[in-house]
Formats: sequence, structure tokens, C-alpha cells
Amino acid sequence: MKDLKICKDELDISNAEIEKAEKIWNTKFPLEYKEFLLENNGGISYPNWPTIPSENNSELWGIERFLSIGDVILQKQYPMTYTLNDIDQEDFEPHNLNKDLLLVFALGERGIYFFHLSENDFGQIYFANYSGGDGIVKVKTKSFKEFLNSLDLWEWSDEEYNPNFKFEKPYCTENKIIQTHLFHTPNNPELGFNRFKEVVEVLCNVQPEEIKNANIPHKYINDISKIEHLIKKGCNTDVLLSSARKSKIIKYLIEQKGLDINKTYKGRYPLQNYLTVGSPNDAKVKYQLLSELLELKIEMDWSVTGNKYDGTPDFPMIEKLKILNEKYLQYEIDEKNWWIKNGKPTGHIPYPKSSFIEKKLGNTNIKTDS
Repeated sequence: MKDLKICKDELDISNAEIEKAEKIWNTKFPLEYKEFLLENNGGISYPNWPTIPSENNSELWGIERFLSIGDVILQKQYPMTYTLNDIDQEDFEPHNLNKDLLLVFALGERGIYFFHLSENDFGQIYFANYSGGDGIVKVKTKSFKEFLNSLDLWEWSDEEYNPNFKFEKPYCTENKIIQTHLFHTPNNPELGFNRFKEVVEVLCNVQPEEIKNANIPHKYINDISKIEHLIKKGCNTDVLLSSARKSKIIKYLIEQKGLDINKTYKGRYPLQNYLTVGSPNDAKVKYQLLSELLELKIEMDWSVTGNKYDGTPDFPMIEKLKILNEKYLQYEIDEKNWWIKNGKPTGHIPYPKSSFIEKKLGNTNIKTDS
């Protein structure tokens, strides 16, 4: 048995929070699991790979994160994407599982670990992996403590167990707040937003400097309510306009939050990112975005020149708009020819042309759709 270390990512709880969760679930939780929650309330573990056997010797995967009591409550209130809510009923029948009594306690690097809380199978641990795995398999223990004691390093790892291991930022590569699926409740946004605010509050108390990490607001750039909350908590706003890809978000950031679209972030202008094209679909998205920004009369400096990602000078913005327009038109020609080549010329849907972009480029004789 290895000495288990936990990197906490939520605040400590009391029996009151566990009793609240049990009331919501309408059942008791395994005693050893409750003791773990009281001591750690979820978190990231070292080591993290279960070595306890499973039925049919099915492969188990390392644990990415143990869930907190807040996560446990939310998964009962809403069919979270990481649970088994969308799995066919027939998959539960071999183990006689009651779908309403499956409590996910940990997310794996692949799959999830959960308890069955039925009277006849209380506390039994299962693993479910539908990403190249065997679906639902039984882990050969009902003891949560035995499960924890089995955690070790992956057997094929070149790394050796370090009894003096200490958690550092490189080990916890992604803070919990960046795990968007833990707060994704589209049919009841308030539920996910409240959980999001709880985790943000933890971050502000435990790692106050981490809230300024640009990756956090970048993850939520299309969610105004979450961005608004992050800004109130002091998040880094420099990255927001560069990350945005929706005109209403850009307008909100400029008009409501006072951000400057003509200010660089790490040597690059937001407009420069909007104009840099990768795939054909990227060209379509950004063409539409630029058309909407011009229609909204967003004041953008088209004469400036930023740097490319390699640090060399980029084209002036007006030149990049010309390049975007040319690629957009060429991609339409290529797509049209592809449909003709495959004998389905009617399959091509004409790309809309923007009068706002044509006007900006000085092209006044081209038929447009806006």
C-alpha cells in the first residue's frame, strides 16, 4: 500500500453537507466514502491507478479527479454528461443496476468510477468505459478503503513511486474551474452556474493568483454570465477579445466592459486573430464574424500591423481582410467543383456575400446578400 496524497480543489466540509447530499439522493452513502469526503472532499490523487482486479480482468484506468460533495449533489439534480444517463437500459441489466442509485465518485482518464447504492448491492464499486473499453464492469470490492489502498502508479510507467512527492502546478495541469463539463447544465443554467461560482470562490480563497490565469476566461468566452462573474473576481481580461469569436460577445466586451479591440495581447491584435484563417470552415466562420462586426460599426484600426505567432511582422489588417475574402471565395469554388465532380451539383449551397466586407474592400459592383 502506497501513502496516498490528495491535492484538494474544494474547501473542507462537515457532516451537515453530507447529510444534505444523502437527503437529495434519498439514501445513505458508504461510511468509508463519507470519511474520505470529510477528510478531502474530492481532489486529485497521487498515486492514481487502481490495481484492484475487475471482473473478466477488464482494464481499469487512472483516476483523473475524485468528485466533491458539490459535484455529487449536482449529478443527482441534473443528468451530467459524465454520468451514465444516456446509456441504454440493457447495459445495466447484466449487473442488475438501478440507474437512479449510481453515484459517480471519480472521473477516470478514461471512463468513470461509481457506487451502486441499492440495498442488495450497497457500496459495490463499478467502472464504466465506453471509449474503447468494455462498458460497465464490476470492481472486485465493496470497500472504498480497499479501493483507495490499491492506488499505485501505472504498471508500465517508467516513473517510480516517490514517497516524498509534492503537488506542483505542472502535475495539476488543469485547474478544476477549467473542467467545463462539471458545470454544463444547458437545460437548467442556474444549477451549473451556482456550482461554477462555488468552485470560483474556492479558487479565490485557495489560489488567489490563479484566477488571473488567462486560460480560465478563455474557456468561458461565450458565456456572458460566467465571464461577468470571473471579471468581478479579478480574472485576466487581456485575453478576452482575442479569444472571442462571436460578435455579440465582442460588442459586450467593448461596450459593457470597456475593453479596447485595438490593443495588442502578447503582440497580437484581436482583429488579427479574427482575420487569420485555417480551414475552409474557419474561413466561413470568420468571414461571417467580420461582416457582423462591420455591420455593428465596431471601430477597428485597419492600418495596424501585428506580429505572427513566430514573432515576424504580419500583414496590415486591411490586407488580411483581402486575403480572408479571397480564401472564402476560393473555398466556395472548390466546394462547388467537388459537388460537380461527385455528380451532385445541386448539393452545393452558395456562400453568402457580405456587402459590409465588399464595401470595406472597395468592391461596389459585386452582388451581395447583406
